[in-house]
Amino acid sequence: MNADLSKMRVLRSNKILYVSANKQAKRWALFLFLGLLIATLLTTSCAKKTEDNAWNQDQLIQAAEQGQIESVSIKNDRSQAIATNKKGEQFLVDISPSDPNLVDSLNQNQVDISVDSYDSVLLYPFGLAWFLVPGVIALAGFVFWIWMLIDCATQEANVGNTKVVWILIILFANGIGALIYFFFRRPQRRRQLGG
Repeated sequence: MNADLSKMRVLRSNKILYVSANKQAKRWALFLFLGLLIATLLTTSCAKKTEDNAWNQDQLIQAAEQGQIESVSIKNDRSQAIATNKKGEQFLVDISPSDPNLVDSLNQNQVDISVDSYDSVLLYPFGLAWFLVPGVIALAGFVFWIWMLIDCATQEANVGNTKVVWILIILFANGIGALIYFFFRRPQRRRQLGG
């Protein structure tokens, strides 16, 4: 009778610890989801802004003649440039590499000109979206994998080889192992604990 009572107390304390850990895990999952949502919204708005700020060479010359352009940074291969207006806004400009009048026209209108060996994909917000979104997704996958590894190591029963087998599955199958654990083993374990 004493052993049964002691066993019930241990199970009850494990259940309380499991419930509090589950609440904390849900909170972290919510923060992670909100972070991904915000990152997606920011990269989408940056990509749209860049598309709206694409100019051709004639628009650049016209704006320079009107005194709106402060500086132009021309790509090393002279196919593109980034123009900055007096408000600090930047515009991606497709230029003709063989047009000798472009530099003369910009000089006449007192525009600062520089030639850089930048890659416009890395400098412009639309290009950053292509690097940021996969990076955020990879980070979220890594956090999820760590979360499932910790959940398995701390919550799985230490009976038989169950804990060791699931830890090995999560470790060696990476994200897929974590997903299998999350969708198949974890709910089964929760039903067994009554939570």
